[in-house]
Amino acid sequence: MKQTIQHIIFDIGNVLFKYNPTHIIECLIPKSQSKQFHLDHLFKSNYWQQMDRGDITLETVQKKLQETYNLSSIETDEIKTLVNHFTDHLILDNDMKTLFKTLSQTFNIYILSNFQSKPFKQLLKNHPFINQAKGIVVSADVMMKKPEIGIYHFLLSQYRILPHECIFIDDMLDNINTAKKLLINTILFKSYKQTIKDLQEFNISI
Repeated sequence: MKQTIQHIIFDIGNVLFKYNPTHIIECLIPKSQSKQFHLDHLFKSNYWQQMDRGDITLETVQKKLQETYNLSSIETDEIKTLVNHFTDHLILDNDMKTLFKTLSQTFNIYILSNFQSKPFKQLLKNHPFINQAKGIVVSADVMMKKPEIGIYHFLLSQYRILPHECIFIDDMLDNINTAKKLLINTILFKSYKQTIKDLQEFNISI
């Protein structure tokens, strides 16, 4: 295959960092009596998706959950703690970090991630290597999220890049399928080793 790839687009969660809500909860509120509640009604809820898309604020989520479930002030404060500090307990995949940095020496690197604005800024502070990306699109900042096709259009137009010159690495099949509709080359992330193997299909050897 002729080498035409110029741009590599990375997802964040479960690609560069392992995202495990149960682990996050245990780290941040280990003595809480409401761990399962927060897992079910915060992390796994539509509220989390709405915050990722920028449609709703943390304060509104706190208020809605407090009113719906008659939460105590402690439980309401726990919600704030979890949202504001969950990025501190994302688990960095050091192999993928090395891959990210290695590829950035040859290709234009971009980030396309479903993420809340304030937590993403904290992630950048904790892991400045991400700033090596030539461009970053965070869902909450543009009020669109994967797999909506609009956020892909936004990335391509914002940075004036051609889809057939890109590889998009993401762990979610729905997100991959939308990229394919735009003729973006894709790698469905499963592991570091699988990603290395898949990159070889594009004549990219690490």
